[in-house]
Formats: sequence, structure tokens, C-alpha cells
Amino acid sequence: MLNSPPDEASRRRLVAAALTLTEGTPLAPKRYERQLLAHYEAGTLTLDEVIALLDISTYHVLYRSRATPAATEANLQALLHQARTHNAQQQITGLLCYSEGDFVQLVEGPETVVRRLYARIQRDTRHTQVVTVSDGPGPQRWFVDWHMACGPVDALELCQLVRAVEKQVLPLVPIEDPHLQTLLHAFGLPTPDLS
Repeated sequence: MLNSPPDEASRRRLVAAALTLTEGTPLAPKRYERQLLAHYEAGTLTLDEVIALLDISTYHVLYRSRATPAATEANLQALLHQARTHNAQQQITGLLCYSEGDFVQLVEGPETVVRRLYARIQRDTRHTQVVTVSDGPGPQRWFVDWHMACGPVDALELCQLVRAVEKQVLPLVPIEDPHLQTLLHAFGLPTPDLS
């Protein structure tokens, strides 16, 4: 019975083998891919459904960096104008946050376009210490209406957001900024109750 769906034990072995084979390589599944594999393993998705969901997924890169020198309001506005024009043409959306010389940016869209843009961002001399916090496919765009939203945010909230996403833990302090709350939600982290 080659065409019968695999049983639970077979699905678990297949997922374990895939994870073992890709561990420590660029092919290792990212967070969303692991979620889909867990659904396959549980039998709630077929392998064809997993592949179909990955085919329509949105690729993202979340990074942090340090401005060189500290950005002025005029520099930020020029950067935003350039980014919004480029991003609209390339079907890229996202969010750029700035606080006390630190940038945190989420870029989302088609994988090849996002990877090409991120390579350019990494070479940009307007900042240094570019660190990838997260990258990979996701189920949807989080900033669908923004070719590049931007805003100054509280430095402590920004630091806590990066820590929470990197370590997949709750922030130690409440994050009140609505853009940062959206980022928490995008990475599967609950927004703390502020009441």
C-alpha cells in the first residue's frame, strides 16, 4: 500500500529524520516550518498541504544594527523615502524602529527579493553591527499596508523585543508600543496584559 497515508509513528520518524539530517545546516527548518512539521507529525496536515503552505508563505528578515553616526530626523526621512519607493516596486513591506542609535527592522515579502534587499542592507554604510535576529518563512505579512512603517520607540522596549524574539521568551518589561506588540505577535509571543 504505497499510496496510503503514513501512520503516526511513520510521520514521527520522517520528521525526526528530516530534523536530524538538516541540523546545523542552512536547510534546518525555521520556526514556521517547524510548526508545519508538527502539524504533519500530528496528522492535521498532509505533506502536500505543508508544501502548499510553504509555497504561499511570506519570507521575513528581522535584524538589529547600530547607526553610524547616530541618525538625524532628516537622515531617517531620506532613508524612509528611498525605502518606501523601492519597497513598493518590489512588493516588500515592513517596519523600521529606531531608538538612541539602534535600528530594528523587519522586512517581509517574496524570499528572493527579501534576501537580495537584506544583502544590500548588510553592506549599507549608514549602520554597522548588523545582526540577524530571525529569518525564514511565515504564514502571512504582518505589515501588509506599510511599504516601510517607521517610528521612534522606547530604547528599553526595543531591547526587550529583540531579547524576546531571539530567545523566544516573554519580555521582562511591558511593551506598550503597538508596532512592537505586532512584532511580538508575529513571532508567536503573547503581548503582556497591561491592565
